[in-house]
Amino acid sequence: MVAGVLIIPVVGHPDIFEATLAHAALGTGLWVPMHAGLVVAVILSLVGLLGLYAGHADRLGRVGAVGFALAVPGLVLAACAFYWEAFLLPVIARHAPGTFAWNGPVVGSWAVVASGSLAALWFIGLALLGLALWRSGLVPAGAALTLAVGAVAFALLAGPFVPVLGPLSVVAFAAGHVWVGAALRAGAARQAADPRPGRRGPSDEVPRQPG
Repeated sequence: MVAGVLIIPVVGHPDIFEATLAHAALGTGLWVPMHAGLVVAVILSLVGLLGLYAGHADRLGRVGAVGFALAVPGLVLAACAFYWEAFLLPVIARHAPGTFAWNGPVVGSWAVVASGSLAALWFIGLALLGLALWRSGLVPAGAALTLAVGAVAFALLAGPFVPVLGPLSVVAFAAGHVWVGAALRAGAARQAADPRPGRRGPSDEVPRQPG
């Protein structure tokens, strides 16, 4: 849930394609706290996914397994990228802004391009996990589908900074995290209160066949 809240400030992320990364970082007052919050959000998401899969791997099925396998490395790479953007980019940009020109030695390097592309596995993995959660009935269908659709929308609209739709996709992505997290927490509380084998919560009444 906290991860979703920390994602919301991305609504105010500047369009880096209008200038350069250096200009965006130095000209945005909330650049550091925004990206530091994303580091924390990604770490919390990683911990949450580990707990989710460890406790419900059998119900998430093959789709959930693939989603988990893709989301974990994507989250790790995203955490590294956000840390770099939050704490290293502003310092270097202050002294050598040309380093981050689009055709410069950093942004245009194959290593940065490859790392950014692989970080997108985060969104693909979460979309698949959202579908797996929907099919399993572990959380309400609306929560699972909001996470799945929000992940795809975030990747396609927020990443390219599409006006209006980009910020809306950020809100949807954040809402998916909060809703799924709240539903899983409520389910865990119900199970702790009544741990009888086979008992299901309201969201588990009609489980769908895992992939």
